Parts: sequence; structure tokens; C-alpha cells
Amino acid sequence: MKIRIGVLVIIFAFFQSCEEDTYIPKPQGFHRLDFSEHIYQKMESDSCPFTFEYGSLAQIVPVESKNGQKCWFNLAYPELKAKVHFSYYQTDNTKVEQLIEDSRKLAMKHLVKADDYEESTIYDSDLKVYGAIYDFQGSTASNYQFYLTDSLNNFIRGALYFEVHPNADSLAPAEKYIEKELFHLVSTFEWR
Repeated sequence: MKIRIGVLVIIFAFFQSCEEDTYIPKPQGFHRLDFSEHIYQKMESDSCPFTFEYGSLAQIVPVESKNGQKCWFNLAYPELKAKVHFSYYQTDNTKVEQLIEDSRKLAMKHLVKADDYEESTIYDSDLKVYGAIYDFQGSTASNYQFYLTDSLNNFIRGALYFEVHPNADSLAPAEKYIEKELFHLVSTFEWR
């Protein structure tokens, strides 16, 4: 009799443990980013032959160039964990075409991961500012790149990078915020 009760208790415990738990997974979420209003300030430097307006969330951080060129810097967004790397070259008009081609090749390397991209041409003959903007959609390392030149002696290239793993969904709000500031930067850019 004791064995029967023991067997019944074990069978009952077995069937009790087989109940299905109702597990409801939580959807993956991302941190909400609240951005401040776009307020711009002017970048002027004695070592750089250009000026532009940039957003108040950004900080200009000088960088030493590898080839002795002056006026290399990052436009850092510490709160958004992003940097826009700027490379300036003072050259002659025979090398401007090569710099343009090099910039285009560097930008097009991101097509492998991009879902799509848009290329916009910059042409302002009054201010002598010419260039292109590459806007990549998707989970690429750099979603926004551009170059500007006076087509004679000056060339500058910019590339936006986030300091986190590229995920188009989670970076989209920060990317759009910085993209708007970079469009403003390009539209206010002037050679001195």
C-alpha cells in the first residue's frame, strides 16, 4: 500500500511539473533619445582656410594628421557616441581630381552593407564650393560622407561614424539629428 501511494505521488508530481509555463517575451527596445533644438555656432580657425556653422551638441577636437597636413579635426558628439572625421588637404589643381576619386572610392566601400544610397551634388559657383554628399541607408559603418573643394587648391572630406555596432533601427534618430546638422554645415561652408 505504501508503495502504491509513493508511486501515485511520483506520478502526480510528474504530471504537475509538465504544466506549460506561459512565457511572454518582451519586445526588444531601444533607449529613447531626446534631442535639443538645433542651435548653431560658427567655426573659425586661424589654421583652417574655411568657416562653417556646426551644432551646439558637437565639439571640435583637433587631430594630428599622418602626412603633415594642417587642419584635421573631429566633430565629436559625446552624448550620441558619434564623430565626424574631417581631413583637409591643401594641394594643387592637378591632385584635386585624385582626391575626389579617392573620396568616392572610400565612400563606395560602404555599399556592401548598405540597403540603398543617395548621392547629391554640391555646386555653388558664387562661393566656389563644389562637392558631393553620400547618404547610405542601412547598417553601414558610416551612413554619411561628403567632400568639398574649391576645385583648385583646397579639399576637405568628412565621414560620420558611431562608436557602437551599426544597427540602422537604433541609430536612426541620432543619425537623422546629426544628418540635419551636417546638411547645415555644408550649406554654410565657405572658403576664406
